[in-house]
Amino acid sequence: MTTLMSPDGNPITIRPIRPAEVARIPLRCWPEDPAALAQLFENQGTLGMAAWEGDKCVAQLHCYRITLPYGDNAAWPEWNHWWRPAWWAEVAREADLALNGPAWCHACCHVGRTLESFKREATESGIAKGADPRYFGRGIGTELCRASMHWAWDHDYVAVLALGAPQGLFEMAVAAGHLPWSTYTKLGFESLSLISPAGELPQWANGHGPRDLSAAPSPEKAVQHSVQDFYERLMILDLIGS
Repeated sequence: MTTLMSPDGNPITIRPIRPAEVARIPLRCWPEDPAALAQLFENQGTLGMAAWEGDKCVAQLHCYRITLPYGDNAAWPEWNHWWRPAWWAEVAREADLALNGPAWCHACCHVGRTLESFKREATESGIAKGADPRYFGRGIGTELCRASMHWAWDHDYVAVLALGAPQGLFEMAVAAGHLPWSTYTKLGFESLSLISPAGELPQWANGHGPRDLSAAPSPEKAVQHSVQDFYERLMILDLIGS
């Protein structure tokens, strides 16, 4: 098991989020309504995974349950809701997948976001807004994902789904709250498809994305990649076939 350490040398532990811990977790990408949160706990058992430095939450992986092939989750906030049931018909046909049942979706992952840093988010700018960058690069995101995979396996999910950020575009990954697709690949996920590929840069790369997606590439960076390198990938861990 990987031993995670904080910037101050303190051990970091990761576990599924419990109802009694909600007040100590930044509710950035979960509904803030107490009744909606209670319903999520009832339906899912947990909201996702959290990393703790003592009693301080320092990272969160937001998760939502859907039912394949065409289910959805009404509690998933629309502004960060990347899952679209209509995708599955195209993706499953390409990958020859026939998964039916509950799937565990990684909505987003935020490393270094604490209650303190979250309160500063509205007044900060740059890729680390709302987060303490000292927690970056310590393997916390990877271990949140690994814990989530085990949770899904233990609770009879048929698959784990996630968006993988473009490889080598760290700013975009932090802004979007998505682990790189290469990280998911190392954990056993497969890449099913690019998300909405087109013949031009995606909207976020042109500065037109949602409120956090402002990490547009420089002209120098843009010429080093093909257009598809700027698109995210739909990643899957098939728990039935594994």
